[in-house]
Amino acid sequence: MLNKISIVPHRVKNPGKTKNFKAVSDVTLLFNIKKIILREQPMQNRLQPLTGEQIQIIHNAAMRILNRVGVAFKEAKAIEIFKKHGFKTEGEKVFFEESQIFNALKSVPSEFIIQARNPGKNIKIGGEHFAFGPAWAAPFVIDPDGTRRTGTLTDQKNFCKLLQTSPYLDFAAGSIAIPAELTPKNAATKMLEAAFTLTDMPLVSNPCCRENGREITEMASIVFGKPAAELDHPISIVSVNPLSPLSYADDTLQGLIEFAQQGQALLISSMVLAGITGPINIAGTAALEMAESLSGIVLAQLINPGVPCVCGGTSCASDMRTGGVSLGGPESLQLMGIATQMAAHYGLPCRYGGNLTDSFSINAQSGIESALLMATPVLSGTHFIHQACGILGSYAAVSFEKFIIDEEVCGMIKKAVTPLEITDEVINTDLIERVGPGGSFMMQPETAMHCRTAFFPSKITRKCTYEEWEAKNNGDMVARATAHVKERIDAWKKPDMDPAMEQDLKTYVNKKINA
Repeated sequence: MLNKISIVPHRVKNPGKTKNFKAVSDVTLLFNIKKIILREQPMQNRLQPLTGEQIQIIHNAAMRILNRVGVAFKEAKAIEIFKKHGFKTEGEKVFFEESQIFNALKSVPSEFIIQARNPGKNIKIGGEHFAFGPAWAAPFVIDPDGTRRTGTLTDQKNFCKLLQTSPYLDFAAGSIAIPAELTPKNAATKMLEAAFTLTDMPLVSNPCCRENGREITEMASIVFGKPAAELDHPISIVSVNPLSPLSYADDTLQGLIEFAQQGQALLISSMVLAGITGPINIAGTAALEMAESLSGIVLAQLINPGVPCVCGGTSCASDMRTGGVSLGGPESLQLMGIATQMAAHYGLPCRYGGNLTDSFSINAQSGIESALLMATPVLSGTHFIHQACGILGSYAAVSFEKFIIDEEVCGMIKKAVTPLEITDEVINTDLIERVGPGGSFMMQPETAMHCRTAFFPSKITRKCTYEEWEAKNNGDMVARATAHVKERIDAWKKPDMDPAMEQDLKTYVNKKINA
């Protein structure tokens, strides 16, 4: 909604000496109005619909939930931490005063860096900076023919190779396709080893539990040469997920405490299903989501003031016929816009979105849903977009071909939001004058100089004539993606790692697995 602008009429110092004042002043006034509007009122983001009053209403609702209903923390150590800092508790429930919340939020950095093994790949999150993370923790893999199977360690390694060769993804992940041939404990260790050795990128950590928190920091101490807590920046970010409504499980809290103590970044994001684990309306679901996220951020700051935290969620409508999630609906887009505005209200970085779909195959539905759920958070100002490549079936499965297609979407979005260089030299009216009316720019030297780099280099999407499309079966995007997967894996080169360091890491992993 545009703010009203008060326009003060021009005062004339010497009205008697001014000729044709009415015409001149009207033109000047209109010009100045346009300057004020353009300077002070940028075009509205219609997916951030809240007025200041509505932001306050959602804030008040979240504060009332936290103060009167409370949040259940099913871990004795978490309750002890809250009690130590003067929070009211009743058994497992913790109740929050607004002042306590704001005091805790003061120490949350508005932007921070995640450190990579390769310093050139360090990533900043917050402020004007955003980042893309890959698919994460999927139990199944869907092959090009639509067959669903359990994941393997080879799948995890191949996804790491795609990440290392990606021009658009910012993070590797300690868990992408979960290897069914290993025990859960050993799978976590081997997946994390693959991420550390096959990529040199910052990491999205394994699921939030105490053992994973210790493991990633112990591996990091080998790879970086000092304890993770002593590094200048965190080396990972972990997804911490409340159990809606208003509850945190014991293993999640044990992980939150461990990761926070080690100074690792926390992605504290709620997934409220409107109509099942939350109210069957968007505003109520948004307020509940924010209450859950804020409560976890407060705990993290009590443990380690200044530990980086990202708020937000993955909340969505429910499929009221089946009781399942409905990620691909417009309600998800509404929740993204609200969460981004609320995060800005609290001065917090925000997480939402991803190339997400409810579809179990690569089809028109997955394309529509994924593109909307990926572009919307970036355009709305979200800072961390998790699950940006590869997801099918509402987080249940991952696909190599979907990864490649989604990656192209990520590239298009990054290109679209990259600030343009707008100068007289770039516009080059001399060139336009030289070509003149009815001419062609194709054969000009400026065009030849930039023709290979000026526009987005599509790898998977096709622009061609109908005859070319028909002859080359260019409608089969999945087949092109399959071929590209092989090309990328074949082109992968192992990033440099000191041999002694790599041997120490292998020794650590073998000891963990054989313990």
